[in-house]
Parts: sequence; structure tokens; C-alpha cells
Amino acid sequence: MNSSSNTSSFSTLTGAYPAIDLASGLSINTDTLVATGATNASVVLDILFRNTDASNIRNFDIIICPTGSNATAQYNRTQIAVQANAGNNGSVSLASLAALAPQLFDIDLAGNRLITLESTMSIYVRNKAALTADIYVMVKQRNF
Repeated sequence: MNSSSNTSSFSTLTGAYPAIDLASGLSINTDTLVATGATNASVVLDILFRNTDASNIRNFDIIICPTGSNATAQYNRTQIAVQANAGNNGSVSLASLAALAPQLFDIDLAGNRLITLESTMSIYVRNKAALTADIYVMVKQRNF
């Protein structure tokens, strides 16, 4: 954020909902950029996963790092499992990173879970198996 102990910077908060298609046939261990901090920072409220594969659970590594440093092992924060048909058939809910890995999120003064991304920080997902169906990833992001 653009502030110091002597000044405060006020920015307009805007919503962004980037959506990424991890296409069927995507090779194992492919890192996909899903969010990057805006010029004056961003907050990520959640990352949602929709699995169009009716029969396979899919595992993903969640990488939070300086942009371009996704190959550095210590930035691989956790692995999540996205259920088969998650968010796709009306009976299995979308997979929510905030629900699957709440320890990655800070809690603001209003009690909201969020991840703060400075302009140099990004979030990547790494699929742990080759995909046989599309996975859609949506980021609930607010930019300053």
C-alpha cells in the first residue's frame, strides 16, 4: 500500500473477478497465474474452483510468491483437493480456497478473510495431474 507513518493514501476500491480456464489436456505440474496485486495492492477474498470432471478429484498446489518466483519451493503454501463435479452439477458446491485452506487468509478488522497482494506478489495454482476435463478458477479480488 502507498502509505507511511506521516501520510495516508486513499485509493478507490474496485472489484475484479478474473476467471481462468485450466483446459482439458493441461500437462501435470503446470503453474498457472491466477492473480497479481494491482499497482496500489489488492486483497483476495477467495479463489473458487469449478471441476467439470465428473469422476476425478483434482489436487492443486497453491503458490503465493513474488511474481515469477513460482518455481521456488518455499512459496508452495499448501495443496488442496477439488472434488469431482465441484460447482458443476448443482449438488457439489464450488471448491473454495478460504474453506479448504483458511490458514492462508488473514482476518481484517471486520472479520473478513483475505490475502493481501502487493503489486509485486502473485498467486499461482499447479495441477498435480494432467487434466482430463476443464477446471475453471475464479478469483474474488478487490484492487486499490
